[in-house]
Amino acid sequence: MSERLGEDKSKVLGAPEVSPDPEESGFEVGRPRLGGLEFPVEFSEQQTAILNAAADEIIPPGEGFPAPSEVDVVDFIGRYVAPSDEEPIHYPFAGEDDFKAAVDGLGEEFVSADSAGRVEILERVEKEDETFFTQLRNLVYYGYYARPEVTIAIRKNLPAGRDYHGPPQPYGYIRTIERWDESLYEHGRGSYIKTEDVERIDLGKIGWKK
Repeated sequence: MSERLGEDKSKVLGAPEVSPDPEESGFEVGRPRLGGLEFPVEFSEQQTAILNAAADEIIPPGEGFPAPSEVDVVDFIGRYVAPSDEEPIHYPFAGEDDFKAAVDGLGEEFVSADSAGRVEILERVEKEDETFFTQLRNLVYYGYYARPEVTIAIRKNLPAGRDYHGPPQPYGYIRTIERWDESLYEHGRGSYIKTEDVERIDLGKIGWKK
């Protein structure tokens, strides 16, 4: 077990430190933690520069939308790449060692290239290492569109996105709920009948016909 992550395997897997009994609740202890790993995989300065440069080419900024590198997509990537001492059992099944090796393979050449040169390199990677390219692309997509800044940009800049609130679960809609008209509740709250108080109704007595 990695010293960086400690001996608590639940932290590696990303599950909460204290979990309900799986047999009683059906809770899967090994499922990904909400928001990814509690302790994200760390990237070197050059790896971070490569990932930011690649992300900015995969989703170019403009027209009111920020660059992926401006909304810390690399942090998101680090939270969804499995640490080197753990099997990548969750989507997108990216393991730290292989993923970092592929990033290193892009090297300083990628960082120093202009936009057209970076696109050309990424197109080559897509053909030669489809697994890595797919993992990188998907992590960038999911990370970028999970960012609150991008949700706001969608609402501000896209006519069809004016009422877009982002994923509502598990926290509900954030910063978008309008105040209810209190007059709607003047009639009082609703009511219900307890299960044990429910009585069978003879439909024949009330004139119900098929």
